[in-house]
Amino acid sequence: MTSSATGGDVVRAYLDIMNRLDMDAFAELVTDDVVVALPYAPDPVPQRTEGKAAVVALYGGFPSLVAPLGFHDVTVRPLGAAEEGRAEDFLATYRSDSTMLATGLPYRNDYISLFTVRAGKLAAFTEYFDPLVFRLAQGATVSGP
Repeated sequence: MTSSATGGDVVRAYLDIMNRLDMDAFAELVTDDVVVALPYAPDPVPQRTEGKAAVVALYGGFPSLVAPLGFHDVTVRPLGAAEEGRAEDFLATYRSDSTMLATGLPYRNDYISLFTVRAGKLAAFTEYFDPLVFRLAQGATVSGP
């Protein structure tokens, strides 16, 4: 990202990178101490991953799991006023329209995410999504009680 990029631009860059599954660009976008939380991620996906190497390794598996995510209906809102030299927080909502590669099934989820941007890079993000939608796209079945 350029030095003139805003925190919102950084969040949008992340979403664009996921739409292209450009893992090299992803690695350039995150800080060395990045923290990623996926509180609703089903096993074996870790719910918390810390550090650039671990996060890049985790996301490096995405291109073999899912087609580009097709994020759309994106809104990005700052949480508080930006202050020079301080990290900025953002709330983003978006939807995906993709395909799970192993099954060929559609993967369409809704997301609410919190992002922290520091010095033009992603320092932390927490992504909330429906794990049932994820599993169904992987071919799982659900039966009622």
